[in-house]
Amino acid sequence: MSKPLIKLMLVEDQQLVREALKGLLALSDEICIVGEASDGAEALEMIAAQGLEQTPDIVLSDMRMPRLDGLGLIRALAARGLNIPVVLLTTFDDAGIFDEAVRSGARGFLLKAISPDTLLQSLREVMNGGTALRPSLTARMERPVAAPERAFVATEQPDPLSPKELQVLRLVASGRSNTEIAALLGNSEGVIKNHCSSVFSKMGVRDRTQAVLRAIDLGWI
Repeated sequence: MSKPLIKLMLVEDQQLVREALKGLLALSDEICIVGEASDGAEALEMIAAQGLEQTPDIVLSDMRMPRLDGLGLIRALAARGLNIPVVLLTTFDDAGIFDEAVRSGARGFLLKAISPDTLLQSLREVMNGGTALRPSLTARMERPVAAPERAFVATEQPDPLSPKELQVLRLVASGRSNTEIAALLGNSEGVIKNHCSSVFSKMGVRDRTQAVLRAIDLGWI
């Protein structure tokens, strides 16, 4: 009896990395790649357009991407009622990002430096209803974490953003911190925080993720 295929969607903004992952996973007779996307927003569009037979069993996604990053993708899927497990790949061993990923509902959190065998085993574990976490960080899962927010309420038609506010919003959507945005735009971190607060107020949202999801729905990014 043949092994059941895992229908997988790859989400990675760097084409070379995406092609390398695709080539690696193609070596396994357990994996069937049903879609490739360059960021979370494109992944959402593809999943919405695909028929039920092609809906992925698992989404394997990079953490940091333009428009909508891995954490935003998890929250967007949940907000749309799509129960598709997401396994996140990251370059950096960052405890803060790990905790945020867990709070967001990630089913896996793996370093890109893992071996091919570990990656395949992790996907099997998630397919079987489990989680795939780096052993050094497993203990953090035992700590209580807040349940992820599944939806948000926003104004029907937000006030228009200024060009600078829209620029900041797009950088937020790419996964950059206020410190990074400040350095890129030549402003102080306090100025960027003020821009973010103004954006949230105009859009009727409470945080960065909600702002990005709302902006995608509005076609702003």
